[in-house]
Amino acid sequence: MKRFYLILFLLIATLAIVACGSDDGPDETPVRQQPSVEDPGNSPEPANVNEPEPPATNEPSVSDTFFFKMGDVVIEMDQDIDQVINNVGEPLGRFEAQSCAFDGIDIIFSYPGIQIYTYPAGAGNYIHTIGFFDDTVRTAEGNIRLGTRIQNVFDVYGEDYSYETGMYRFTRGLTVLEFLVEDDIVMGITYRLLLDL
Repeated sequence: MKRFYLILFLLIATLAIVACGSDDGPDETPVRQQPSVEDPGNSPEPANVNEPEPPATNEPSVSDTFFFKMGDVVIEMDQDIDQVINNVGEPLGRFEAQSCAFDGIDIIFSYPGIQIYTYPAGAGNYIHTIGFFDDTVRTAEGNIRLGTRIQNVFDVYGEDYSYETGMYRFTRGLTVLEFLVEDDIVMGITYRLLLDL
């Protein structure tokens, strides 16, 4: 049953990028976030865990957002995917589809343990979602992975969340970190950019 929920979660995430909506989508490219200088005092601190993260070689440009780390490379929502590819290498695979919400092509990039969903804007493609699909990857803060108990999530991220049908949503600025939970076990983890479509 747990495998069913994980497959359902990944299917919904994949369909979200390729499903066509109405023609009432935006006529213009969305306004992108402007980077700000990060206050070092506001850097997210890792929780007390068994496997500490390696020190980051770069810091997120916006301190009040959720970000993912691949090794020691920080990956942010609304970041140009070309920067990610330059820093971590070519993806294992990619899937392209005509965008229904924007002018251009939506692309899903697959890396070990994750899929990165992008939207087209101008000449680039920018990250709007990162979804976990196995337990080899962890969140940047607290090393939360698939199979973790929800109480560990609360210990790291607190209890300032919204909840709906098994989904716990934590919001920071224009980003959301979502945990799909069944029987108190995390079955899905997704980072999302809040886009006004």
